[in-house]
Amino acid sequence: MQTQPSELPPHAVLFDLFWGHFRARVVEVFAALGVADRIAAGRSTGVNERFLRACSTLGLVQRSDGGGYALTPVGELLRTDVPGSMRSAALAWISPNSGHYKAWENLPYSARTEGNAFVETFGEEIWEYFTKTNPEEGEHFNKTMQGVSAGVIGAILELYALPESGLVIDIAGGVGTMLCAFLKKQPGLRGIVTDLEFTRPAAEATIAGEGLGDRCSFEAVDFFQSVPAGGDLYTMKWILHDWSDEQAARILQSIHRAMPAHAKLALFEAVVPEDDAMARDARMMDINMMVLCGGKERSEAEWRELLDANGFQLDRIVATPTPNFVLEASKK
Repeated sequence: MQTQPSELPPHAVLFDLFWGHFRARVVEVFAALGVADRIAAGRSTGVNERFLRACSTLGLVQRSDGGGYALTPVGELLRTDVPGSMRSAALAWISPNSGHYKAWENLPYSARTEGNAFVETFGEEIWEYFTKTNPEEGEHFNKTMQGVSAGVIGAILELYALPESGLVIDIAGGVGTMLCAFLKKQPGLRGIVTDLEFTRPAAEATIAGEGLGDRCSFEAVDFFQSVPAGGDLYTMKWILHDWSDEQAARILQSIHRAMPAHAKLALFEAVVPEDDAMARDARMMDINMMVLCGGKERSEAEWRELLDANGFQLDRIVATPTPNFVLEASKK
């Protein structure tokens, strides 16, 4: 039986934390060199036996009866061409050449000041960097969000009851993956996916590819200024955690102005547990948000306070098997 970190002596706990960096780097190189694609295609892996043995200890591959290596379900997700692929996430988050990684190199700045290390490093917000300075990395980010979203969307569809009809407006909905899944689940719904103009081609391609062109459209918006009015359900997934309380308030106020009295707001976000032992992953994501965009993860009390201050009441929280919850709110 493997010893749990909490059962290890203090020095061993620290070593386990130190090794986290090495483990992540192995995963990134496995993805960058296309090892999963090579194995799936029956080709040479392109890496040596010692590297593959390390990948085996991480659960990416397992030795096959013939002496070679086969992908595990975890390793499968590092292929390029599978639903929910996490390959782009590995490249976007762990590669030393990525803006994400370079911002984390400036973690001491955020640790001292609670400031945005990405802006301190690059002199621009991460969204401007993705759309103007390095659109290739922005494409990796979009693909990352699609891959990471796959399991979360499935959990939402299973546990959150969508309305049978009406207009769903997905704020900052990227290429429309989540909204299209909602519309396919409920044929009586119509939808508008909103985001920055640069996402239009990919979003419209997603909508067309899902055969939803008659029920769904894309609209470019600046959500700090306004969002489409008249929706029955407004949704946001992993958006408000990108922003400070002051910036999140501006977004919520735009939605509040647009929402009819009967409409609902559904936020798909993490809720940080009060127990520190249960909150480790959420606390790490909180640091990630601070480093990359000046955002934050929030506890239930913080979500209630933020919503209440901007004209909403939090009606209920729906847990999912993922780290994300559904926070459903209405206008006060």
